[in-house]
Amino acid sequence: MRRTRLALAATAFAAGLSLTVAGGAGAYAAPAPAASLAPAEYGADAGGAVIVVLADQHSDLKLKAQGAARTSATRADQRSIVADIKAQGGSDIRQLVSVNAVAAHLSAAAVKQLRADPAVSEILPDATITVQPGSTTPKAKPAKLDPALCPADPAKPFTEPEALSVVRASSDDPKAGPEGNDIATGKGVIVANDGINELAGNPNFIRKDGTPVVLDAPDPTADDSDGEYYGDASSIAGQGTVVYDYSKELPYSGLPSGCTFTIKGVAPDASLVDSSVIDTPPSGSAGAVQQSESEVVAGIDNAVVNEHADIISESYGYTPRPGRYAVFYAANDAAIAAGVTVVVSSGDSGVSGTVSSPATDPLAIAVGATNTLRLNAQATGYTKWTNNNITPLSSGGTAPNNRVVDLVAPGYGGEAACNPNGSDCPANTQTEAFGGTSESCPIVAGAAADVIQAYADSHHGTKPTPALVKQILTSTATDIGAPADEQGAGLLNVAAAVRAAQQEPGTTAVQHGKGKPADARSLVVHSPTQLDVTAPAGTSAQSVTLFNTSAKDTEVSAAYRSLSTPAQFGRTVTEPVSAPDPSLPVPAQGAQAAAPISFTVPKGLDRLDADMLIPDPANSTILSFTLVDPKGALTQISYDYGTPPTRAGRTGTVSNIQHVEVTAPVPGRWKALVLWANGRAHLQEPPNVPGTFTGDISFRTTGQHYVTSPAAHPVRIKAHSSAVVPLKVAMPAAPGDHPESVQFTAANGASTSLPVARRTLIPSQGGPFDTTITSSVGRQVGQISTYDLDVPAGKQDLDVDFTTPDASPDNPMTFWLLDPSGTVVQQVAATPATDASGATIAAAHLVAPSPAAGRWEIDVELNLTTSGKEFTQLVHGVVGYDRPPAG
Repeated sequence: MRRTRLALAATAFAAGLSLTVAGGAGAYAAPAPAASLAPAEYGADAGGAVIVVLADQHSDLKLKAQGAARTSATRADQRSIVADIKAQGGSDIRQLVSVNAVAAHLSAAAVKQLRADPAVSEILPDATITVQPGSTTPKAKPAKLDPALCPADPAKPFTEPEALSVVRASSDDPKAGPEGNDIATGKGVIVANDGINELAGNPNFIRKDGTPVVLDAPDPTADDSDGEYYGDASSIAGQGTVVYDYSKELPYSGLPSGCTFTIKGVAPDASLVDSSVIDTPPSGSAGAVQQSESEVVAGIDNAVVNEHADIISESYGYTPRPGRYAVFYAANDAAIAAGVTVVVSSGDSGVSGTVSSPATDPLAIAVGATNTLRLNAQATGYTKWTNNNITPLSSGGTAPNNRVVDLVAPGYGGEAACNPNGSDCPANTQTEAFGGTSESCPIVAGAAADVIQAYADSHHGTKPTPALVKQILTSTATDIGAPADEQGAGLLNVAAAVRAAQQEPGTTAVQHGKGKPADARSLVVHSPTQLDVTAPAGTSAQSVTLFNTSAKDTEVSAAYRSLSTPAQFGRTVTEPVSAPDPSLPVPAQGAQAAAPISFTVPKGLDRLDADMLIPDPANSTILSFTLVDPKGALTQISYDYGTPPTRAGRTGTVSNIQHVEVTAPVPGRWKALVLWANGRAHLQEPPNVPGTFTGDISFRTTGQHYVTSPAAHPVRIKAHSSAVVPLKVAMPAAPGDHPESVQFTAANGASTSLPVARRTLIPSQGGPFDTTITSSVGRQVGQISTYDLDVPAGKQDLDVDFTTPDASPDNPMTFWLLDPSGTVVQQVAATPATDASGATIAAAHLVAPSPAAGRWEIDVELNLTTSGKEFTQLVHGVVGYDRPPAG
């Protein structure tokens, strides 16, 4: 996919810095500061780029409504701090508002002096968010493919992205029923996003009446932003006024001339403002875009205080690492408290335990990604395709703080505006193939704008709170049958969301004209939007408040739904890999790397998982596979973000494992095409050039069924009224995460899916626990699995031991121990050891002397790559106390 703004290194603000040297078995415990000094966390005591956080955060002054007063108050607090920084020779000073803090570059001595100031709460490193440039690919001969789907009449172009029809925002089909944009188009709503000023002059962001979509741009003719930001802006408020031709915009597809399309956003009447405080790279720059965290926070300040944004769209995040997220949360939470809805991408690191911060903030809206494969089908010669599976890149799983994504939206397969003069835009086209959760996030931000308008239009101009916007979007999402920790509540449904917004209490909406129903027939979960339950094995009492948007009473039933243990069907297939004749043209989807693999899917399967291993010790072989169903429909494409080694003697970041999932797979004979391709769908680039790996790949399929059980007695809810539904959540015996959902179904046809993040505690007396490592896409982090433990008082030490069979150098793992305050006490890398049978294994040991009583966190991290020797890896852990010193 077009790359997303996701940090590639651990950051101190968001997640804590590494406390040991990689590969070391020892531990480092951060020294406690003197009682009279404010803490300097995660290496900030050494100086450098830091943020000085003040004690008084002025949370009583709302960032938006009382922006001037809050700015004045924070500036007054910061005056003496700024003076001290200047006196100590500090530089690069930046004053913040949403977080009352001052960022600067300081010496260690200056940090020490500021720590003694009673107005200072803490000092933290000013971490960097990196926007990586797009990769380059050697030129290859394009293949002439069979033309795929095109408009019957070039004068009636398709609308890109296909996502618009999938999420029921708008449709090219004249027979389609009322869609979301028939009710609301984001009019009167302001959305903030990075990099907007530099694209203000692009014709896709000029309305038909000549007025600009972008407000307050210093140069309203600018058209040289970054590809990421063009994609964000297109997803939110593209105007659909420029007609393009797929034959030119997908130059390696072989599509005929006259295959036309336009680009439109989910909220075309919304306005955009820039939330960044730095410019994008110079035109054509190959360098990465970088922003410090203080710059991002300053951008939030500007968007809320000066631009009066209603929504902030954040298509970025920090590498998932156990530790602290509070500072970035504070800026977003201040915006949310001021009435600003914050939408965040979950990340592009794969479906297992990789959700990045700030998507883990409970107050924000965290968005994962699904497939829309029309564009890929057109580009690679298919005439059938299947949508709405979770895309393999979408970050999912349960986060360390026991959160899952809130909902999903399309994030693989769509065109966006771009300009060759901009950074990271294709040089050979006027558009880009855009995707990742960086597409999903702005699509949901645009939907939030539609919801805000629909609510305001039907509630005397009053805008809904961010909490209500979140409740409406998640409750009206469409269940797509994916696991709760991958889909959250389900797929965004704009039409259902705006109808529900119209019917919230206090509505003036009546039935008149297309798209103005008086009876929305939705169930809105007002509290909570997901259940996050951490408890011992047994049952946990919970409750959910449902609102019936219908004009009639209805009866609601509830059922728990979880997945069975995966079971392999069919045999594991091994095939040799080879490169094709270099004189032959390379097809657009990539050259064949191994013989196609056929397998039979049985009837009645709820979930199909397909995995491929590439046992390359150099982690340099970029292969993917494409799944085609028995009807010939393009159904899934695996994904690898890794890259080959950059220097001799080093391993690459290619994960050596490929993983995809399919909901309700069509029974019959399927085909897996093994290709020399990374699956990233950079469709304006030439196909990937085949590599030189000549070993074997292994491929297997597993299946799962959903297991359901009653969750509550039927509840009758009056029209336009709420009811509390009591639940008893079963906590499994095995420690760790066990996601499930509650499926609420009303007699009038309304339904909603509520994700439940279940985390069973390790027994307080200690004992064994296991985690299963399943996959990685070679981006940011492989997988993080979290376990919680209530440590009793009076223990001399807390000990945790880990073992796993694979000790390969390219299968690195790290283990973390956090105390009840969230501070990283110890971080240890797995090292080779010998077990009782004499076999070489990987092992690690964590220890905390005199552990504080309370809830401790243990994390198991697959760093990035695997050895490719096994489809899943079992990591065994044991918790104990007061063990005698070794030796």
